[in-house]
Amino acid sequence: MENLLIAPLHLIISIYIWVIIASAILSFFQVDPRQPVVEVVEKMTQPAFSFIRQKMPYVVISGIDLSPLVLLIGLQLLDNLLIGGFVYALLQILHSVIFTYMLLIIIASVLSFIKLDPYNPIVSTIHKLTDPTFRFVREKAPFLVVSGIDLSPIVIIISLQLINGFITQLFMGM
Repeated sequence: MENLLIAPLHLIISIYIWVIIASAILSFFQVDPRQPVVEVVEKMTQPAFSFIRQKMPYVVISGIDLSPLVLLIGLQLLDNLLIGGFVYALLQILHSVIFTYMLLIIIASVLSFIKLDPYNPIVSTIHKLTDPTFRFVREKAPFLVVSGIDLSPIVIIISLQLINGFITQLFMGM
């Protein structure tokens, strides 16, 4: 009986997560809001985004609205709680945070080769999130800069993968 309730809820949450991702992509590319698909996505997501912005006004940072991210994390947590319980949900959130930070490290590394406007809110946010980690690794292991090529992103990603594996093994042992 429990599975009969969880499966449809899981499906609804999964579909809504994809709608939120579509909304974020559409807003990033500033698609014409009069398009029928954009209107449907907007009607499906704006009530939730408005609720989050109202309850958590600090989700808008440097002009970047993080309410889709907050909603995604909340829905993912709810979905994982339904599927596997609290420990499973916690493990999945940790995996997501580590994976997201690895993506930020990769993006920051690519941005170091591309000269974009450093005052762009997205670029400056990525640098604010990744520069402290880069600085820490460069201070502890200055030999990672070889012939002007900084290998610290590789070390950070490998370290995050090891931490991710350790956390998985720790929770599997419970």
